Amino acid sequence: MAHPSRGPAARRLQADLAALAPEVVFDPEPDGPPSALRTARRAWSAVAPGATHHLVLQDDVVPCTGFAARIAQAAQARPDDGLAFFTEWGSRTAHMVRIAALTGASWARAVDEYVPAPALMLPASVARGFDEYARLKADRTTPDDVALDDYLRELGVGCYVSVPNLADHLEAPSLTGNDHMGARRCVCLPADGDPPADWTGPAVEALPMVPQFSWWEGLSCIRVRDGDRYRKEWTAPILAERGLTAAELRATCAAAVPAAVREIVSELLITQWWLTACALGMVAADLGLSADRIPAAARRPVAARALATMFPGGVRRFLPVGQFERAGELMVEPLITALCLGARYGGNRS
Repeated sequence: MAHPSRGPAARRLQADLAALAPEVVFDPEPDGPPSALRTARRAWSAVAPGATHHLVLQDDVVPCTGFAARIAQAAQARPDDGLAFFTEWGSRTAHMVRIAALTGASWARAVDEYVPAPALMLPASVARGFDEYARLKADRTTPDDVALDDYLRELGVGCYVSVPNLADHLEAPSLTGNDHMGARRCVCLPADGDPPADWTGPAVEALPMVPQFSWWEGLSCIRVRDGDRYRKEWTAPILAERGLTAAELRATCAAAVPAAVREIVSELLITQWWLTACALGMVAADLGLSADRIPAAARRPVAARALATMFPGGVRRFLPVGQFERAGELMVEPLITALCLGARYGGNRS
């Protein structure tokens, strides 16, 4: 799905994925008010006769090497689910992907209030119904990813994100007014030398608590499950309830974070990010990953790459783009320290 102003990018994507014989669907009102929903309705309606699944890519995604073969295997492994092959590195779902990577899972349940839609595949029968749903129930101003989330929830269809992600996101000017969000890169991609992904592997389902460093506010929060939605609570009191005190958090953060990071990122942001990292370790321990196992788990290739994007993904609105990689690399070892600390206050501590 594309806007005519991005026609060349869409055609390049079409050529790169020739094995899938993709079609390009353009915005039917390119001069109208910015909206991805009207294009999404057309894109999700363009299901090929006899297809079992329907894939929609937005014009600013970059698929990984071997994308077509990988998604075919994924469709066979999880034929009834919505499958997303990208989620942006600071989202709530991105932290689910990191937990999945740490625990060796192949999939993470999408838990934001929207579906990660830039590279999304649905069962064909589900895809065909979206246009009618949107016509009847979605306001014209509703973002397409929110409408898709509402639609899948109504059908009871789960959406799962691949671990690793299989597509990245170009840093091009937003056509729908999202430039204020900063860079929206993926959590991690496959790399040469990775063992073949086992898409039949387990999924991390929606958790009771999902830690998140809110890239918008620069604050740490924990999303606490409330029915099929999540409410926001601040992280520090929840850590304190488990016994991890503010004094210990301050001392460990001060000892672990290198001076080179403190020179480019404010102390407030570092402290808040540290809370999130500790809470992530606590949740990993709740899933059975003990503190003594975390260092080895964190250094497995997919997990290591997923963790390296956690810091820049959280502070991307406050950090120069040219510092993303350096800051991410510098914060991997501190992150492992924080995960281990949090894990000591998670799980069964009797």
